[in-house]
Amino acid sequence: MNTVDFSERSASASSTSRRDLFEMPDIPLEIQRSRLMRRGGFDIFSGVADEFMRKSLLFEAIGQGTLVESKITDPDKEEIRGGVPRRRFSSCSGGDFQKRFYHADWMLEFLRELTTPGLVPTGENGTYSFYWRSGDFLDIHRDIVTCDVAVITCLKNQNPGCRDGGKLCLYPERIQDPLSSIRMSPAKGAIKVALEEGQTLVMYGGIVPHALLPVNTEQVRIVSVLCYRAC
Repeated sequence: MNTVDFSERSASASSTSRRDLFEMPDIPLEIQRSRLMRRGGFDIFSGVADEFMRKSLLFEAIGQGTLVESKITDPDKEEIRGGVPRRRFSSCSGGDFQKRFYHADWMLEFLRELTTPGLVPTGENGTYSFYWRSGDFLDIHRDIVTCDVAVITCLKNQNPGCRDGGKLCLYPERIQDPLSSIRMSPAKGAIKVALEEGQTLVMYGGIVPHALLPVNTEQVRIVSVLCYRAC
């Protein structure tokens, strides 16, 4: 593995009990027993992307050209994972630098030790997401079936002290709840996380419901998003 020290930062999540996990046969036993699941299905790390890596990814993201707006206003009826959750943000495909970050041997070794030995990249590249207009957001959802593990690295977080603006909202205690139930009571079990620049969130995106809260005026949030599939 790369010699970088992956120092962990507590997200103050209450870990889902092993008893509850064993009552969910749809989650493979190997994942139930993984380090990441024992921590509630997500954790935050410093050092996965050092300052050089963060700046390089940010430079590539800004220089990728035209952004594609993703805007969906209709309510999503998906109950499990995937679907078309309400959203408004912009994105672009990753470039060669992010591709190397995505497929690096040290990255795969780190993630497999944390999650499952069979973890593989979903595709060739990840994406860059831009939340930079007031109100940009992503509603409560679980990730698509090819994104069992999501790796989100914060590249830029301008004006981060805007209350809950731009925070990730996760529901590790509600992994058994249908999405409609969570949307009806979004404060129940919510853990709000503000990623600092350079920090990386690793989560079971296909298991833990999550959302990105609307950014506020003059707030800018740019992240690198990578998806991995558990084989």
